[in-house]
Amino acid sequence: MEVEEEKCQFCGKQAKHFAFAAFVCDSKECMDKAIDERGGPGGHLKAKRHQQAMIAFEEEQKKVEKR
Repeated sequence: MEVEEEKCQFCGKQAKHFAFAAFVCDSKECMDKAIDERGGPGGHLKAKRHQQAMIAFEEEQKKVEKR
């Protein structure tokens, strides 16, 4: 994967970096958009933890409803 062969996913300029699962140029605004879209540093882990918490909550609700 050659980053320089890709376009920035937000503005269309030539990409200079692959960060937060996105090809981005040198623009701070585009980097900020990539961070926001991904959920910030550790965003994918936060989303995974939230999903696990929701599953646990739903399972607990089902137990309560059966009583």
